[in-house]
Parts: sequence; structure tokens; C-alpha cells
Amino acid sequence: MAFAREPEYAVPGPVRLTLPISVAYDLDKFEKALANAEHIIAGPRDSRGAKAPLQAREFVVDPASLQVMEAPPSVRIL
Repeated sequence: MAFAREPEYAVPGPVRLTLPISVAYDLDKFEKALANAEHIIAGPRDSRGAKAPLQAREFVVDPASLQVMEAPPSVRIL
């Protein structure tokens, strides 16, 4: 008997990630920033393992810590 898999939550539409040049031109930093972005975009899972829907569409990378956070209104592109 085959078990039905719970569908993965798909991100509806594009996600924008803004990063500083110092991160973009350093491969190690760039890869770490992308891994952090993946963690944020994939989102937390609840106790059943289901993903929460992504609310934000635009993110920025902090050049010092490489942490990804929701973009402030001054950075967002309409």
C-alpha cells in the first residue's frame, strides 16, 4: 500500500534577496548567505512537519553576520 505524501509548500512567486557587494564577490560568504536565505525561505515547520506559508517577499543580508532578514520598507522595490 502506498502512502500519500503531504505536499510541500511552494513559494508563490519570486523572492528578492538583496546582498552587499562584499558578500556577492566572496564565494564563501555568498554560499553562507544563500544557506541562511534557504533556511528563512523554507520556513519553520510545525509539530507535524508542515511548513508555514512565507509572508515576506523581500529579504536583505547583513554583511557582518550574513544573517538574512525581512527587508525594511526603505529597501523594498514596488
